[in-house]
Amino acid sequence: MRNSKYIMSGGLAFLEESDMERLRKKSLRGWHIKKFSFLGYRLERGEPTDVIYTIDYHLLNEEDQEEYFDMFKMAGWEHVCTEYNMHIFKAPRGTKPIYSDSDTKKAKYSRLSKLWRNTSIALLSLLIVSSIITWKTAGMLQSIGSVGFTLSLVLFVPCCMTYIAILSRILKKETEDGGVK
Repeated sequence: MRNSKYIMSGGLAFLEESDMERLRKKSLRGWHIKKFSFLGYRLERGEPTDVIYTIDYHLLNEEDQEEYFDMFKMAGWEHVCTEYNMHIFKAPRGTKPIYSDSDTKKAKYSRLSKLWRNTSIALLSLLIVSSIITWKTAGMLQSIGSVGFTLSLVLFVPCCMTYIAILSRILKKETEDGGVK
């Protein structure tokens, strides 16, 4: 019998709650998230447990990690895994959510939107520069520009889609509060 398996993410920018609920259902069947994996999660077999999962987006300095994880621990949440600025926590079902009000949820997504905005801007800049190189040069430089153009275009489109999805979450939270402030 296998002791680990992989499941794909639905895309955290689009289906964050759905992913966390799916991980909860897997835990009920004895499959618990061990770590992030390429476009998904690596699960490990264990005892069936009724836990809930949540994710937080926060870029941490090494010296801030202990305090950050302790804050969640005091609220009843156990750190499961981290990948770059994404941190998954678990807690017994019924534990108070980390983000229980609209303002903290907006702050969470605002932090995440900055990362995707900056990445989109960098990729757009690369796309513009590589397109100029492609159309204004010849030979080897033109080939390099063409590769750069293709690569930046392939990365720019999903990056922008992710950024737009996060912005829509922020706008949704503002709408739930009774209008844009």
